Amino acid sequence: MVGILAFIVVFGVLVTAHEWGHMVVAKRAGIMCPEFAIGMGPKLFSYKYNDTLYTIRLVPVGGYVRMASEDMEINPLNSGMRIQLKVNDKDEITHVILDDKHNFTQVEEVEVVDSDISKNMYVKATRLHDNEVVRYHIAREAYYVQNSQLERIAPRDARFESKSVPARFLTMFAGPLMNFVLAFVLFTVLFYINGKPVEEPVVGTVAEDTPAEEAGLAEGDRLQTINGTEVDSWDHMSQLIQNEGESELAIDVVNDGEERTVEMTPVIEETELPDGEVSERLIIGIGAAMETGTFAPLVWGVQETYEMGTLIFELVVQMILSIFEGTFSFDMLNGPVGIYQVTEEVASQGLLVLMNFTAILSVNLGIMNLLPIPALDGGRILFILYEGIFRKPLNKQVEINIQLVGVLFLLVVMVLVTWNDIKTFFL
Repeated sequence: MVGILAFIVVFGVLVTAHEWGHMVVAKRAGIMCPEFAIGMGPKLFSYKYNDTLYTIRLVPVGGYVRMASEDMEINPLNSGMRIQLKVNDKDEITHVILDDKHNFTQVEEVEVVDSDISKNMYVKATRLHDNEVVRYHIAREAYYVQNSQLERIAPRDARFESKSVPARFLTMFAGPLMNFVLAFVLFTVLFYINGKPVEEPVVGTVAEDTPAEEAGLAEGDRLQTINGTEVDSWDHMSQLIQNEGESELAIDVVNDGEERTVEMTPVIEETELPDGEVSERLIIGIGAAMETGTFAPLVWGVQETYEMGTLIFELVVQMILSIFEGTFSFDMLNGPVGIYQVTEEVASQGLLVLMNFTAILSVNLGIMNLLPIPALDGGRILFILYEGIFRKPLNKQVEINIQLVGVLFLLVVMVLVTWNDIKTFFL
């Protein structure tokens, strides 16, 4: 149960941050956002505020912010359809009434002849009381009315495609950007709580019943040499221990100016990975000393986000190169099943470890969404940049076909990755 809750919370936080970034910048640019959804599938909860329906959906994976656009606008009006219209004193439509569950008065009964709700914004209809065909313009603030609910009809200038190239670029980039911001916040909070491990090989903690405790290592000891080799940093110390194997170590340490030599033999620590494999490494049982500060954690948060982003980007590049080199394996990827298994394992280690894992996932999500693959944010950004460079949008049919190929590609990859996860963890 803890694993399931952790998975839902982690994905909920990541998706909320990502989609919230899109929505905030979209609204600042004047783009209407009819829906902001966390999860997929049937609605569990909904709340409407400022023409945006906020929903939580059944499947706790994914989410979206639906922006008003020509591509997303579905015209509910068909020729021959009988509806009611509420008009203002300029004979502009303010409400398109699709059923009889309403309390409006002074409405006109009409039969639709033709309509355009994406470009010319009109409804051409026959008035039933005199059989006259009238072309009604849709007011800037107009609504569909159905089941006693109002859904605003997006004006042309409040749609995604009507905005400038910079505005659309920033709107699409804001989602991944918020994932980097979320990672920065989480890393910074962790640094304020835990501090940051010092790079020097200085002992901060000594675990019970370990070679370090038995040999008498103590907090504040600075490791000088291991078997005669000078120790430069904490990472260097760890590497020297691995290189020496399970042989006895003679470690020169200094603390408050006093030097001494301690001897110990590393032991093997086994860690079971989420896929069932066991990782082994040699340890002596010490933890690094931590440094703290008032403003330093903010700087460390930026550095950690940048370093983690650089690492993940390099891994992604290596993965892409492996496709052309013929060494690619789906074991390089994790789908929802694999991420759930890892999340469950991480959650068992405590809240702070889960926060760090969430920050890493957030950086990963930001980078993956910026890949120039159609159907991802990076793909849409590529189309926008094309328009900015060549001063005209890509041919609509070509764009639709590219997007379709991108969606099919992602679906195939998701199915294969999920099947690989199932085989790895359950079969």
